[in-house]
This record gives sequence, structure tokens and C-alpha cells, in this order.
Amino acid sequence: MKNINLTLTAFLGFTLLVSACTKKFEDYNKDLSGITEAEMSRIPIGGAELYQLINWVIPNQENGYQMDYDLPGVLSGFVGSPNFTSDFARYAPRQGWNDYPFDDTFGGHLYTQYNVLKRKSEGDMTKPYFALGTLLRVAIVHRVADCYGPVPYSKVTGVDLRVPYDTEEELYTAMLADLKTAVEALDETPVGDLSYKDYDEVYGGDMHKWATYGRSLMLRMAIRISGVAPSMAKEYAEYAVQKGVIESNDLTAALPSIDNPAVKMNDWNDSRVGADIVEYMLAFGDPRTSAYFTAVRGEKPFGLHVPPVKGFKGDPKQDEYSRVNVAKDSPIYLITAAEVSFLRAEGKLLGWSVGDKSAREYYEEGIRLSCEQWGVEVGDYLSSVETRGGFQDLVFPDADVPSFSSDITVSWDAAAGDKERELAQIITQKWIALFPYNTIEAWSEWRRTGYPNLLTATINESKDCQDIVCRADGKDYGGMRRFAFSNKEKVNNLENVNAILPSLNGPDTHATDLWWALKK
Repeated sequence: MKNINLTLTAFLGFTLLVSACTKKFEDYNKDLSGITEAEMSRIPIGGAELYQLINWVIPNQENGYQMDYDLPGVLSGFVGSPNFTSDFARYAPRQGWNDYPFDDTFGGHLYTQYNVLKRKSEGDMTKPYFALGTLLRVAIVHRVADCYGPVPYSKVTGVDLRVPYDTEEELYTAMLADLKTAVEALDETPVGDLSYKDYDEVYGGDMHKWATYGRSLMLRMAIRISGVAPSMAKEYAEYAVQKGVIESNDLTAALPSIDNPAVKMNDWNDSRVGADIVEYMLAFGDPRTSAYFTAVRGEKPFGLHVPPVKGFKGDPKQDEYSRVNVAKDSPIYLITAAEVSFLRAEGKLLGWSVGDKSAREYYEEGIRLSCEQWGVEVGDYLSSVETRGGFQDLVFPDADVPSFSSDITVSWDAAAGDKERELAQIITQKWIALFPYNTIEAWSEWRRTGYPNLLTATINESKDCQDIVCRADGKDYGGMRRFAFSNKEKVNNLENVNAILPSLNGPDTHATDLWWALKK
């Protein structure tokens, strides 16, 4: 079975790549003649499709990762781009980059696989492969929707995606309901049934662990809508915790990799670590700093705040900035125990029944879990009262922001019982724990809460987006708020795109807030 699985992995990896632009396509031109009909017949129903969906929650393939997570990662404060100093870095992505996450996911990877699972199961959720496929569909659509807002979902019934869009409220209502149905079905899977172990690199075919993952995702989504649909959010959050969420690092959803896409981003010199996350972690004295970033200028990391110059790829100056400290075999973290603990901390601030611990205890537990995940000691970090000040770029002085400041600290006591300051601390530490892969989640939470405070673009090339401003309430406002609808949709599905426009909080631009986001 091991040889069969290795051959299948090569085959599935090939199918993920055939439509993608790669640097060295010939390296992936595998000889598939070794797969026999007998071997293919032993693949459990839906195994091949589940394998590909699992690998698309956060794309393990480098081009998908680059376009869906790395290039937009500038918006999260995690990424600086020495090559593309316009685009997302100036709130004005080129059309193809704006459209890619929707077009590639909806037009290719998602429904190509999901529709096969639905057809084979006849929509029967008692079939574990369809229940897991439904869960993965939610995980993928949730990420894309948090970029664009309304997307087609509940009315998608087959291969024709020219269907009406769901409003954001309809979408979250439907996704949460589907997620609950899926995890309840997965919980009914016989204990010890690992039929899909060779096609599931995250949990080895353990559907009960996937149910725990699904409830953790449910908690994430509930927190996201807590400011606009508090009753629904509370109901799903409390249900998720009551039934069981990820609480320890041995249940963290980690996708193994033999060619980690973040390494490719380093190798292609399209990315360096962003200034915001480096500056916060250095100011706080964060013990994870050396685990996160490569050192430059002696023994310290340094992050890139994209300067007001054209791209400087190939310039020795790019090596003055740190890279993400990952190896080819580093896992890709989908949801971590640390993130779940921070979600519960915010839930406690809201007065929800999400566990027996206090908000402070879940907050500090989240930090400890993240440090454990990265193999470092927490030390006296929890008592740090340091804050972040101005930014100085010794390579490009024009990128300096000497006036920048933030009063967010690590020490819970420093908040002195102020719930808004406690929220700022929770979100900031969750933001740090989401690094490096969950750039879209980090950007989403910043848009929702205004935390942590981030540097604004050195040049704003958008016709609509405002510069980021930290107002008197301590929250950030402005910046790029969403992706505009795909041009292909405006050609192929124009009637339904036009029909959904009134549900937006403004025009179809990068400056319009999503339903759940912080309002201006």
C-alpha cells in the first residue's frame, strides 16, 4: 500500500499542476504508467478528490499559494514584496491578481472535486467522504468569501456556476449549517475506521479528528460574525466548544509538505517578511522571533515595509530583509490549538459559554501553545509591557515611519480591566500565532477589529482606498478592505453579479467593507 500511495501522490500532485504555471514544469512531468487498474480500483470512493481538497484549504501547490496567500499577504502585515512594490502593497492589485483566488478556486480546484463527491454519494451525508468533502468546501469557500464578500454557494448544484450569489449573511448562515451537519455525520463514523488514511495527510483518515477540526473552524467563523449576527454566532460557538474543539498541539491541523510553498516564495525572491510582524515581535521580546524569521544584519531579523520605489528584485538590497524561517519539509498549519484558544478568549469577553477558563487564561494558554508549537520556551514573555514605536528602514529611508506607535502590550495586567484593550491583546497575539501561512485570516481579523495597528502604504495608488489611520479609539481604519468581483464573472455571470451589488455596503471596489468587518 505504501508504494501505491506514493504513486498516487505523484499522480495527484501532477493533476494539481497540469493547469498551473510553474517555474520548471518539466520537473513535474511524471511517468504515470506505473499506476495499474488494480491499484486504482483500491482507492476508496472519493479518496482522490478528498486528497486534492485537503491540499487546497491552504494551497500546497506553489502557484496557488503565491496567488491566494503570499502576494495578498502584504495586506496582513506578514509579507513585504521586493519584486512587486505596487499591487497589493499600494492597495491597487492588477486585475489578474484580484481575480485569481475566485477564478482558480471556483473555476478549477473546488467544484471539480466536490461535484464528484456529491455525485458518487448522491448527496448522502452519511457517506464519510461526502461529509468530509462538505466540511472542506466550507473551509475553502469561507476563505474566498472573506476576500470578496458575496459568492455563489447555496444555489450551486452542479458544474454550471452561473447561478445567483448568496449575500454574506445568507452565505455564513448556509456554511455554518452545512458545517454542523457535516461534523455530526463525521462523529457517527465508526471509531477506528481509517479507510482514507492514505489519502488524508492531516489526520490519517480519522474522521473524528476532522469533526474536531470542523468545530474549530465553526468557532472561527462564529467569532467572525459576532458583531453583526450575535445570536447565531453565540449558538454555533457554544455548540462547537460543547462538542469539542482543538485544545492541544497534537490535534493542530498540520498538512505535511515535501516542498513547502513558502520556501518557493523565498527562492523566487518575490517575498520577504513584512515589517509589521517583525517590529511587534522585537518590541515585545517575543521568544518565537528566531523560529519565525531568518537573521540579517548580525543576529537580528528585519522586515520589509514596501518602499516608494519600483521593484528591486535581484538587487542586493533584498537580502537586507529577513525571509520566513521554513524548510522544505515544514508543515503547513491550517488551524492551530493556539488560534482556537485565542478564539475562546474572545468568546469569554463576549460572555459566551466557551469553556471553564477566564479570558485571561485562554489568552495566556494561546501564547503558551504557540510557543510550544514552534519549540520555544515562553519564559517571562507574558509579563512584557513593552510597546511598539516608530519604524526606521536603514536601506530605504523613504519608507521610515517615525511617528508610528501602538499601545498594545503582551501583559494582561497592562490592560487594567479595559475590555477593548484586552481584545486588542487577544487579536494581536492571535495574529502573531497565525504567521506565516494564514495571511487571509490575519487580514480578515484586522478588518473586523482594527487590530493590531499596521503601517499604511508608502504610496496609495488606489482610487478608492484610504490610508490606514489609527483613530482615537485605538483601532485601524482604511486600507484595502476586499477584492472586487472577478472580471470573468462580470462577463459570464453578469446578471447575477448585478443582482448582488445592492447587498454590498458600498460600490464594488477595494474600499468597501464586508458585512462582518469593522465599519467606518
